Amino acid sequence: MKKLKIVFLVLAIGGSISASLATSSKAPCSSLPQYYLASDGNYYPAGVEGYDFVCEWDHFSNCTYYYDEANQIFRPCKAGKILWLR
Repeated sequence: MKKLKIVFLVLAIGGSISASLATSSKAPCSSLPQYYLASDGNYYPAGVEGYDFVCEWDHFSNCTYYYDEANQIFRPCKAGKILWLR
C-alpha cells in the first residue's frame, strides 16, 4: 500500500510540473507588437491599444495581428474591427 501511495505522489508531482510548463511556454499575442492589415494588403504597426486604437467587436473580422517569427507569417491576435483614436 505504501508503494502505491508513493507512485501516486510521484505522478501528481510530475503532472503538476508538466501542466505548469505547458501553460506558460507561449507568450500571449497581446504582449507582442500588434499590426493591422491595410486595404493595400500590407501589415503596418498598429500602435498602443487604448491610446492609438481600440478593437470594436465584430464576429467576422480580425482587429490586430502579430508576427510569428518561427513561420514568418502574420497570425490573427484579436477579433473585431480596428477603430482609430488618433
